[in-house]
Amino acid sequence: MAQQRLGRIQWGDLLFGPGSRYHVTAVDGLDDLPDIRSEDVARPGQHGDYTGPDFTGPRVVQLKLGLRGDSPDELRDLTLALRNATQPQEQPAPLQLLDQGVVVWGKVRKRSLPYDAEYLWSIGDAALELYCADPYLYGLEEKMASTTAYSPAAGRTYPLVYGLAPQTLNSNPTFETTITPWIAQDGAVLARVNTQAQTGSWSAQITPPGGTPGPRMESEQMPVTAGVSYRAKGYMRCVSARDLALNVNWFAAGGGYMNTSVNQIAVAANTWTPFSAAFVAPAGAALGQLAPTIPGTPPATAVTFVDEARFERDIASGFRSYGDAGTSGRLTAVNGGASPAYPVLRVDGPVADPSIEQVNTGSILTLDATLQGGEYVLIDTRTRAVLFMGSTPRREWVRGGSVWPLLLPGSNELAYRGSALPGAPGQPSLLTVTWRDTSL
Repeated sequence: MAQQRLGRIQWGDLLFGPGSRYHVTAVDGLDDLPDIRSEDVARPGQHGDYTGPDFTGPRVVQLKLGLRGDSPDELRDLTLALRNATQPQEQPAPLQLLDQGVVVWGKVRKRSLPYDAEYLWSIGDAALELYCADPYLYGLEEKMASTTAYSPAAGRTYPLVYGLAPQTLNSNPTFETTITPWIAQDGAVLARVNTQAQTGSWSAQITPPGGTPGPRMESEQMPVTAGVSYRAKGYMRCVSARDLALNVNWFAAGGGYMNTSVNQIAVAANTWTPFSAAFVAPAGAALGQLAPTIPGTPPATAVTFVDEARFERDIASGFRSYGDAGTSGRLTAVNGGASPAYPVLRVDGPVADPSIEQVNTGSILTLDATLQGGEYVLIDTRTRAVLFMGSTPRREWVRGGSVWPLLLPGSNELAYRGSALPGAPGQPSLLTVTWRDTSL
């Protein structure tokens, strides 16, 4: 339900507003319309202009805070914590309005922490100014929808298992009653907590030891079939902005470790982020294991939470859920904002010449590319980056005449098509769309 009061505001590890020692006394620029950058042209020899489209400039958000300590020393601690959290930045960071469900990305460009001896005992003031090069107001929740490709020329491989949704192979994905059989590895401390949860009331917490590479938690080992596609999915959250990974470990029949399929994503601080990636079990694999991981050598402060961690036989690898006729290869994405949203598109192979159509507008984006099983490409429609395996630029794959799809306010229908590869079982290619409600 929409509310007028701002409630809690999060910047990095600092919380402003109710329940904190930083009281929010004023906010400017959040609901204001940024300055308009018009494309009007004067009418020669006539009154008035020829008017063109209006675009906005950057957004500037100003916060005024009241610092409330119990002593001069505590007030000084609050001042230093705020100063340390508002250093010059290389990249924008999220300013999250937790109770309003809104986030903006900005850089601190001005900071005022005045010294007033008359009120120094326990009360102080502060003012921050954030420059938001991206002026959009985004929904705090990142939404996600996916569909398999529609490829009539390839037909379907029978028999299929009808009426079944993807089946979760690992036990206890939600941690609502216990943490077992999950275990911690490489010095991590694993706990079940009710301070954070994506669904239900509980989640798993991974606390790294500090100085140890790749601390993680692991599920039980589950039987898999070589050459079949499996999906690792779930939600992860870290107290700081960093890379997280929801990986899959593969083992031979005797239990010997073979290799790891990596699904790594950069996440914002204190934001539940969805993970979903399909991997084909390698030749010789007989067991699979889900492994939420903190990549690199994280400090002990990089506490990470995991929820809804699932390992599934991919729906396109034999388990297929049939709904109404004509829904194959289509998904619905609802933008609850008032401005067009720029989705991020992920295409998982195997597929040739994948195309995504925005049915509402008729725009079609096609890639002249072939993705094998286990390969994927990320497409950011805002920056127009096309990244093979999430890192290698492949902008040249975009077919000439393609139109980048946007999600208009309200309900949007996307159609996903592609050609099956020779020898690929069924239609395992998947389109995953992520977006946020978007307004100005």
